[in-house]
Amino acid sequence: MSVKLIALDIDGTLTNKPNEVSEKNRRAVRAAVDAGVIVTLATGRGRIATKPIWDLLNLHGPSIQYGGAMTVDIDSGRLLRIHELDPEVIREVLNYSVSIGIHAQIYVDDVVIFEKTGLFAEQYIERHHLPYRIDPDIRAKTYHDVPKILAFAELDRQDEILAAYRERFAGIAQVSRSNPGFIEINCLGVTKASALEELSHMLGIAQSEIAALGDNYLDQEMIEWAGTGVCVADGAEEVKTVADMIIPACAEDGVAYYIEHYVLA
Repeated sequence: MSVKLIALDIDGTLTNKPNEVSEKNRRAVRAAVDAGVIVTLATGRGRIATKPIWDLLNLHGPSIQYGGAMTVDIDSGRLLRIHELDPEVIREVLNYSVSIGIHAQIYVDDVVIFEKTGLFAEQYIERHHLPYRIDPDIRAKTYHDVPKILAFAELDRQDEILAAYRERFAGIAQVSRSNPGFIEINCLGVTKASALEELSHMLGIAQSEIAALGDNYLDQEMIEWAGTGVCVADGAEEVKTVADMIIPACAEDGVAYYIEHYVLA
């Protein structure tokens, strides 16, 4: 069956740069859209960090943000779906993060909020030019409409820290990993796959007509769920094992390769 919707992860799949997409990938995405295929981004980023990519690709329609916790309409910015973390879970995650010496931050309406600044926070904010707020009392307050928490582990400890969060919050929250060192915490059961399934019902597109392209643990569920699951060659080994297809690496324009050879051919 032909592909009617392509869900694209950004970082490590579509591009390795914050606000750039190769000309080859841009042309391929444009050709797919012109052929009537819906192309939606499925990313851990929020709206502000995703907007440069929307603009570069000239995308319209729905976009999946924060690892599946939020779906928005690109043109209007309107929320189509949001799965907010329970305030008590937020407190638990933030307190646990402090107890093991890990930086953690929350998001409210695309504003990044953290207890105190540090190297990771400063580099992260600068990378995407994001609004932020320092709240020394963050762990004592009740925050609503938080789609995810992002924690950061040093690269030599990221596997250990990911396993620790997964053990601590088993049955409480969804824990995954995206960019190197990025530990992503969402509502239990909320993934890019759950968002893609919601979107498929919204658009009336069958699961078998959807392709999902990704590279890391945060993409694993949607790659498994989609009719065609695709992983780039430099993706995580566990993710490659569940993919239907392996395409060239991100830096080798694997997205363009897939579109040209399997969607437009």
